[in-house]
Amino acid sequence: MNKEDKLSAERLLKYICIGATVEGLSFYGPKLLLTESEGNSERLGDGQIYITIDSEFTLLQSKTDSLPSFSDLPKLNATDACKILCELRLKKIIEVSLQEEIPHLLLTFETGEVLFISGHHDMYESWQAGVYFDEVQANHWEIVACPGGELAIWGPDDIV
Repeated sequence: MNKEDKLSAERLLKYICIGATVEGLSFYGPKLLLTESEGNSERLGDGQIYITIDSEFTLLQSKTDSLPSFSDLPKLNATDACKILCELRLKKIIEVSLQEEIPHLLLTFETGEVLFISGHHDMYESWQAGVYFDEVQANHWEIVACPGGELAIWGPDDIV
């Protein structure tokens, strides 16, 4: 993963996610739906912030120095995955980060829990985050963990 892409993606992720709370779940994906925060609500307007999870993930009870390896991640069916994600309802995101070499996404909640989303797959996108229906400035807000561990990023120039 390109270091410059990682930094740009983290800036955009932090802008759209920090201070947001999990307000819903779309079942095709699954996709977390987030509220806007005080820091981004004016700029995002009526846009819907989302994070689509297309890879393995786990909910860690707290931050840890060692992250799970791919083989340690649970292979969840759709029902069990949604149950875990529903437990995040109304929890506020206070920190967002990407790992150095592979774009594993970590969302830290005010409860101390950390949602770890694997950022690597050889053939498919692992996760996507962005904003639907940004009518205020019609910007394209999106970060995609691409096959092979690369990132694709679209966002306003002053953030990206």
